[in-house]
Amino acid sequence: MTIVVRRTYLPKPGTGGKLLRLVNQAAAEMAKAGFPEPRIFRAWHGGHGTVFTDQEWESVAKYEESREAVRRTSGITSIFDDIYPLLAQTHDTQILEVVSSE
Repeated sequence: MTIVVRRTYLPKPGTGGKLLRLVNQAAAEMAKAGFPEPRIFRAWHGGHGTVFTDQEWESVAKYEESREAVRRTSGITSIFDDIYPLLAQTHDTQILEVVSSE
């Protein structure tokens, strides 16, 4: 079962551009470390400056296995140390089952 892990990041006012740059850096570091590279989206309506990422995984088990490895990858965690202070609230995570592909 393929899944998509979707994260939603709502920035504090005035920090959306910096947040988007950092999320792009984090995505590149994830790919460099051998993890699936997230696709990044910016909202055109709703919460101003909201950024979404979608990261596809083979299964929930593969995603869960990755969590500790990601936390041990300083190239990723150091960027998230800079991302978290920019957020209006903690990011939201959804796990979606892929039921159709194009």
